[in-house]
Amino acid sequence: MWGTLFFFVIVVILVGFSVRERVRQQSRLLREANGTRPSPLANALAYLVGVAGGIYLSLSLVVDFLKISIPGRVSFWKVELEPIAAVAITLAILQPFFLRFYRYARRESGNGYNF
Repeated sequence: MWGTLFFFVIVVILVGFSVRERVRQQSRLLREANGTRPSPLANALAYLVGVAGGIYLSLSLVVDFLKISIPGRVSFWKVELEPIAAVAITLAILQPFFLRFYRYARRESGNGYNF
C-alpha cells in the first residue's frame, strides 16, 4: 500500500513541476506577444494532456506497425500500468525540461541555427 501511495505522490509532484515549467513558458510567450491572457495553468494542463495523447497514439501505431509484442499491463511499485501510456505520460512530463535544456544549450553554443 505504501508503495502505491509513494508512486502516486511522486507522479503528482512530477506533473506539478512539469505544469509549472509549462506555465512559465506560456507566460513568457504571452508577455512577448502582448495579447489577451487566458489562464496559463489551464493552457499548460491542456498542452500536457495533448502532448501525452499524441505520444500515446504515435507509440501505439509504431508498436502495431512493427508487430512488437508488449504486455498489456506492467506492475511498477504495486501499481499496474499500461506500458505505452506510462511511457507517453513520462515523456510528456519531461518534454518542457528537455525543451529548456535545448534552448539553453543553443543559446550557450551561439551556433545560430534555428531548428
